[in-house]
Amino acid sequence: MNSNKLSAILNRIFHIVFFVLFGIVFFGIVFAGYENNKIGYSATERTYVVIFFIVLLLIFAAVYILLQKYNNRSKLRSKPKISDKQVVIFIFASVGVLLILQLLAGYFLQMNPVTDMQYIERYSRDFGATGNFDLIQKDCENGSVYLIRYPNNLALVFLLSAVYRLCNLVFGYVPSLVPVFINAFAINISVLLTVFTERKIFGNRKAIFVLLLCFLFAPFYTYVPYYYTDSLSMPFCIGAIYLFVVAFSSEKKIQKYVLFAVSGVLVFLGYKLKGSLIILLAAVLIYVFLKMNIKQILCIALAVVAGFGSIFAIYTAAFNSLDIITEEQSDRYEYPYTHWIMMGLKGLGHYNLKDSNYTNSFETKAEKQESNIEEIKNRIENFGPDGLTEHIFNKAVWTWEDGTYYISHHIEDCKRENILHSFVLTKGENHLYFFIYSNGFQLLLIFLILMSILKGCIKPDVNILTLFKGIIFAAFIFFLIWETRSRYLYNFTPLFILVAVDGLDFVVTEFRSIIKRITGKT
Repeated sequence: MNSNKLSAILNRIFHIVFFVLFGIVFFGIVFAGYENNKIGYSATERTYVVIFFIVLLLIFAAVYILLQKYNNRSKLRSKPKISDKQVVIFIFASVGVLLILQLLAGYFLQMNPVTDMQYIERYSRDFGATGNFDLIQKDCENGSVYLIRYPNNLALVFLLSAVYRLCNLVFGYVPSLVPVFINAFAINISVLLTVFTERKIFGNRKAIFVLLLCFLFAPFYTYVPYYYTDSLSMPFCIGAIYLFVVAFSSEKKIQKYVLFAVSGVLVFLGYKLKGSLIILLAAVLIYVFLKMNIKQILCIALAVVAGFGSIFAIYTAAFNSLDIITEEQSDRYEYPYTHWIMMGLKGLGHYNLKDSNYTNSFETKAEKQESNIEEIKNRIENFGPDGLTEHIFNKAVWTWEDGTYYISHHIEDCKRENILHSFVLTKGENHLYFFIYSNGFQLLLIFLILMSILKGCIKPDVNILTLFKGIIFAAFIFFLIWETRSRYLYNFTPLFILVAVDGLDFVVTEFRSIIKRITGKT
């Protein structure tokens, strides 16, 4: 796009729309009460969460101001007190400590695989022992068609199968903690990439603050035992974003476009693990359209799409060569995308067994899709304008308010119950503390993201934070349409933290500006 003025106008419109929609959700979380289908918010619990959110906001604002003052004093000296090298060492050492804590959390919160994980473990461990995927067809003959119905989980099966096969060849068996270790490293690498993304954009001070938020973000510990696509896709998400940031700042053309291509590869790998990550591709292309001239738009788009497309071709060829699922089986059992849109239009938009049985009752994928579309139309008509608006509002609030990301449900079948479970599991006697902490922290992140969006309304410059907010907005809209649950947001949490820090910077800056005007100081 050649016109900076037009880019600024479009950017401001985007921020205003996002601010209104996300603001409604924020106030919905603060004030709305649910008697049915709620995740645990009573009026009393909601009050505790809001109070804790305010306390956290004040504490983090105070810490942020202290870091600013320390940074300003350091600039007045002829030599910085802490060098860049020391900061990098500190970051790696801190993330190392975080990894130890995550591994401990993963060990003590170990769970027995349930629902989807049961099937994924079954096929992955069988491949580890046999070196083939024959069990998928054997199960199909016996009426179990999980991976044929939900082929989106095949990438996770491939990942775990490769690791389990290696373990079998080396050790003769697969230790139960292996997938927990993999998940811990995936989350830990995501934290490291999040900190270095912030450091690349804004420098050491904000990077240290991001590190602090990551240390205090409970889901980075509680999700370690739940080795599913939500967390295992996260390093591909933030990894692609980090490469985007480095590529945009690179002045070497070859390096720039290689990085864009590699970022496209990561987007594809993340997408195969978690389909919602496809929004990264769309968000980057829109951002480039707003930021660059036509020549740059074409070059960057070609590089990203080339990386995405090349690994797509390799993956497709490799999958076809394995001959795991036949075309006839896919046509008979696989669910079309319309199934998840249909489920998203019922109740609070989460998984529904009746909807699954309904889609499964039709013989072919085309029949399934046609019936889904018809049911989608019926549900929208039955809602009416007011009902549909209320449905979308309730769905959004329910999705975004849960700072536990539904982990209490996923690890409730624990291997050995201990004191940690008394906090994390809903039946635990100390669960209220975990609930208030997690949801108060989530409300803080949403508020600060809202403040960053407000900053974009006031100062509509197209910068890298526009891309980050664009991805969050895309996720927000996606889960208004799609089947939803709070854990589906988990792989985007590094972005929540990055944008939240920008929002805190805006809050602190504006607060100090107001104080100066009141006191008459310059």
